[in-house]
Amino acid sequence: MADYGTRTLNEYDTFNPVRNLWRNVLIVAISDAIKIKSNTVKYKEFYAKRRFHELDYVTLPNSDFAKICEYAELDHNLVRKKVIKTLDNMEKNYDKDNMPEMPWKRLYQSKGINREASGNHTAVSEL
Repeated sequence: MADYGTRTLNEYDTFNPVRNLWRNVLIVAISDAIKIKSNTVKYKEFYAKRRFHELDYVTLPNSDFAKICEYAELDHNLVRKKVIKTLDNMEKNYDKDNMPEMPWKRLYQSKGINREASGNHTAVSEL
């Protein structure tokens, strides 16, 4: 058998339905953790004191996760390290890109839209 520690997915691997089943189990577990992390980042105050087993399963060392990675022919330490890095990046990058620079600035205050009333046009307030 091959060394699982340094091995990644290869295109020339033979079809192995059992291995593919366990890789799909990992995909579901990791996607559940990403969905929960996304909600906890968005709503920090609401989820502040809650603990999620889905996050613990993929981020904390446990024998069940290690066994599933073994069945999937992946290194559990490498998978866990990459998942933790992804979850940390989600938290770091959330506040940077999701808010406009000046959310309090009104659209009508911008120079491109704000027009002074001229004598030729009647404004609604003048009617």
